[in-house]
Amino acid sequence: MNEEEYERFREFAEEHGLSLKEASHEALVEWVERQQQADPNDAAFTVLNELDDSSLPRTAQTDAREEDGLVEEWHGNDESFVLAEDRSSNS
Repeated sequence: MNEEEYERFREFAEEHGLSLKEASHEALVEWVERQQQADPNDAAFTVLNELDDSSLPRTAQTDAREEDGLVEEWHGNDESFVLAEDRSSNS
């Protein structure tokens, strides 16, 4: 550290009521935290790789007729659809 950097550091420590040792420790801890990067092997990043593709359903298995609690109000004006059992609408 050159003389100018040291003087800035010393003034900073003094302004914050820290000894040079305390300020050095805080600066080092802060620097290390900033330098650390996320571990790509962390389970948070690999969980999808570990799932067996065959264990996931190909399509959603939801029967909307049994899910009344999911929709507060729907008038049917947005989409048209035909129930699987009601083929007469297609004729």
